[in-house]
Amino acid sequence: MFSVHPVTPVIGAELRGLDMSRELSSEVLDALYRALLEYQVIFVRDADISPASHLAFAQSFGELSAPHPLYPHVPGFENIMLLENNEATPPDTNSWHTDLTFKEEQPFASILIARHVPEVGGDTLWSSCYAAYDRLSEGMKAHLKELKAIHDMGDFRNNFSEDSNGKTAAERLSGGMTRMGQSIRPLIGRHPVTGRPFLNFNEAFVSHIVGMTTTESNALITWLAGHMNRPEDQLRWRWTNNTLAMWDNRVTMHYAVADYLPQHRSMNRITVIRDRREPESGSGEDSSRAVG
Repeated sequence: MFSVHPVTPVIGAELRGLDMSRELSSEVLDALYRALLEYQVIFVRDADISPASHLAFAQSFGELSAPHPLYPHVPGFENIMLLENNEATPPDTNSWHTDLTFKEEQPFASILIARHVPEVGGDTLWSSCYAAYDRLSEGMKAHLKELKAIHDMGDFRNNFSEDSNGKTAAERLSGGMTRMGQSIRPLIGRHPVTGRPFLNFNEAFVSHIVGMTTTESNALITWLAGHMNRPEDQLRWRWTNNTLAMWDNRVTMHYAVADYLPQHRSMNRITVIRDRREPESGSGEDSSRAVG
């Protein structure tokens, strides 16, 4: 079928012997899903597939998200986000984040294909939120278990911070906040399929800890960001053209390193909003709920 080669002891695996140019059987797709749950991020090199095949592969895992509210899409495929950067269009994803946690329904997974990568640079890092939870002291686990965090659009505020189209920056910012949405999530979640607890935090989109003053909240956010930024919990992936990556967005963060300008980097990404294999009543609670 394919062989599995872990990238680090805690996160990531490369799948070898998988021919993405052929239609994959339900048995292979189920095995891919199990590998994703175990390793959190999986990689397939030389996956030179068309946008239509990329779309069909993603649809086999669940319902796709609507087009991204800010990024462009591949022509003819509105569900495939085009992440294309060079000196004229610098990247803005060089921060630790879990995709779209400010949405009412947090996406299940993302499937990305590297179409053109720089000769040097442009790596992506992933970090395990399982591992970040496991490293907490028992006292901190008990403390965080009672807390919830507000997630909003974070750095995307910059996209609405100037006067445009007859609206002031303040008007655009208020409209942007309404359009993008906000959510409140427990700081300690539980994976809806595996049942494993994880630290449900990312520094890009968590803006406030519920029930705290701004000073108290900022202090805890700073501590959490530092706690989660540990190399032992991370992998760093060196891209090659036509490499496919799929990650479980419920229990990982990622960071696209912006060190390659003025070189060109082009990636195609599809977000799967809902996991069709998630049981109606699984071993764990929904990730929006705290560990009980």
